[in-house]
Amino acid sequence: MITLALTASPMTSSNTGFFVNLGKNNEAHFPAVCGPSQAHARFSGPDAQPWRQGSDPRAARKRAGPAGRLIRAARYRRAQRLGSDAIAQVLATTRPRRAGAVSVQVRSNGLDFSRLGLVVPKRLLPRAVDRNRVRRLLREWFRRNQKRLAGKDLLVRLGARPTDIGSVSGDIERLFAAER
Repeated sequence: MITLALTASPMTSSNTGFFVNLGKNNEAHFPAVCGPSQAHARFSGPDAQPWRQGSDPRAARKRAGPAGRLIRAARYRRAQRLGSDAIAQVLATTRPRRAGAVSVQVRSNGLDFSRLGLVVPKRLLPRAVDRNRVRRLLREWFRRNQKRLAGKDLLVRLGARPTDIGSVSGDIERLFAAER
């Protein structure tokens, strides 16, 4: 056990007279018969996780998900986004088709690929998490169906609060089921 005692010299008025009396047992004089040091209870030791034995802890682990990158044709690229001018043209020239909470306006664009515009208002989905989830679901639906939609501009608007966020992709699928 380490004992500490701070003592001040009564003769001086500055703090230069302070010193530490450590006694016999300080950290420089450990007895040789001490056992091996134990790891802290909250920190795992090197043998605590058997799946990590013999491996480099910095090595990348295999994660769940697709086996590789999507091919270029299957991705949702920046060029496939509708800009504000194209959105204005779609709004001016087409009429919306509705199914459930989703309304879609489609217009041919004269390009080899399709483009997508999304309108998910904060008024209908106040939480950003929900708005982002709807956008992700709609982009994924678009990515999977872009060959069928080649040469078209799509403007997808959320017109009502969906009963279930996952049902949004089903609503848009019902709109395009008749075109098949």
